[in-house]
Amino acid sequence: MKKSKKQNIIIASIAITILLGIVGYNYSYDQTRQKGLKFGNELSQIQDEVKQLQVEFDSNVKQWKEGDMSQQELEKFSKEHIEKMQDVILKYDGLTPPESFAPSVKLFKISTQAQLDSDKEFIEWIKTNDEAHNIRSDSLLQESFEYEMSALAEFNAAKAGLR
Repeated sequence: MKKSKKQNIIIASIAITILLGIVGYNYSYDQTRQKGLKFGNELSQIQDEVKQLQVEFDSNVKQWKEGDMSQQELEKFSKEHIEKMQDVILKYDGLTPPESFAPSVKLFKISTQAQLDSDKEFIEWIKTNDEAHNIRSDSLLQESFEYEMSALAEFNAAKAGLR
């Protein structure tokens, strides 16, 4: 009878260990999933903020071009725009992406920085009327777009499990 009791205790211990392993795995999976969702939402909020700031900037430039805003008003708005963009760029550093998404976050940040640099050059062109600043602005805008496309490709690859 002792041998049978020992076997039952061993079997029960193994069953409990397996159950604890399953519960632990599921908990870990849920935690990882929640962190991933949180990261995705935070990144989406940053990207939305960048988009909104650019829409506002483009709208003000359009008003200036149409004569509905003075150059001084545009310069004032532009200074605020630059400050807001710099604050947004810092938000990328506050993200804690899963390892496979880190390259895409870096590329999104570089894209936003290039966009900001483009805006600065555009503002300088407005102030000085030096065409070199306008050309540089266009070049940086193209660079920003290319980084954005690379970031999206990296993000989608990581999302699909290819990274």
